Amino acid sequence: MTQNESKLLFRSLTDVQAQAERILSGDKSHEAIRNFAGYSLELKRYIAKNVEDEHIKHYLTQIPDVKHSRVEIKLWQFLILFPILWYSLYKNYMAKKKSVDEVRLARDKYAGLEIMLRGII
Repeated sequence: MTQNESKLLFRSLTDVQAQAERILSGDKSHEAIRNFAGYSLELKRYIAKNVEDEHIKHYLTQIPDVKHSRVEIKLWQFLILFPILWYSLYKNYMAKKKSVDEVRLARDKYAGLEIMLRGII
């Protein structure tokens, strides 16, 4: 791995941790979580492809893939089936809470990964 690739990798690790921190600090929007999930997945793929160390590859498997799905509320639910609206809101809340927990775990794992990579590269 060249020096420029190393700098890019460490910059990406810093960025993904900063994105996670923004989510954990209050920006729990669906878009922020979805962006984090995509960036995290791409970063994991890049590291798996470009870092040969088996310990690092094993550690990557411990970083969760943030899966965030949003329950769509239809107009007819507002008009006819009011209880389904509350159920949909609850499902959205629980999905977001689970995603935020996964983001927290991923942030911590990326911090550990950065320390491990600094020792190798």
